[in-house]
Amino acid sequence: MDVLGYGLAGRTMAHLAHRATSLLKHARFRAHEASHGQSATTLSSRRQRSLMKKSEPPLLWILAFMTIWAVFPALEPVKGQPPLANGIQPLVQLGQQPVHQLIPLNIRPLLLPQEQEQFLQELEGLPPDWHTLQDPDHTEQSERLFQLNRQRDEARLVHQNILQQPIAFLWSGILRHYLPEYQGFSVALGPELTSTSWGIIRFKPMGLPDYLVAIPSGESARQLLLQQQQGKEIEIGVLFIGTLVADESLIYGFSHDGKEEGMILPVVHIQDVRYFLKTT
Repeated sequence: MDVLGYGLAGRTMAHLAHRATSLLKHARFRAHEASHGQSATTLSSRRQRSLMKKSEPPLLWILAFMTIWAVFPALEPVKGQPPLANGIQPLVQLGQQPVHQLIPLNIRPLLLPQEQEQFLQELEGLPPDWHTLQDPDHTEQSERLFQLNRQRDEARLVHQNILQQPIAFLWSGILRHYLPEYQGFSVALGPELTSTSWGIIRFKPMGLPDYLVAIPSGESARQLLLQQQQGKEIEIGVLFIGTLVADESLIYGFSHDGKEEGMILPVVHIQDVRYFLKTT
């Protein structure tokens, strides 16, 4: 759980504690009223105990919930639901080093056209015949794409070793607002399109972190802030690491830019995020 998560937990705990204290005071007041006030002449001892019992359940429920919440950060994630990647990461200055330097050895890089083509060949065999898939009737074209995607989804299930292999790909980013609490910048994302012999490749990330913040070094942060004040838009590279989504790992379609080019969207569940400054 990140800093914001712990802040939310703290505020919730404080609210619940206040609520529990109020209920306890209310229960004591009702008991005091029943035993000493005017209502004592009309309420039996059984009625007094009933008042106390009515106050106990919500109080006990809140106290139990507080106990569960207190240990919540230590609990393991629900099985079958991968945790979100941490989107609050350093902003690395690569200099003249290639982006591949950021990728661990056990992760397959899919940054360059030839890397993506080789990966698709191993997973799919051959590219589709885009010409036969196109049709002036968009309803017919959509039906053809649907049939193609269904057939290929079933066929690639035999390649579990490739489907489960961690991969790395690139998106673009722009530094937005400076966040003093993180000493970093919020990040706006945009896709990277790569032209290959298979068509246009556009990775589709799933399970993105709630917060995307790039944290530069102290001196670099001052320089970036100055550039922003001068009206310069600061572009960064965003390296995503993850695995293909099992039941919908690739989507075949056509671009919507008027050119109707064949497009392949690898769908990736994100496990790690890394930021780097683009060289100018």
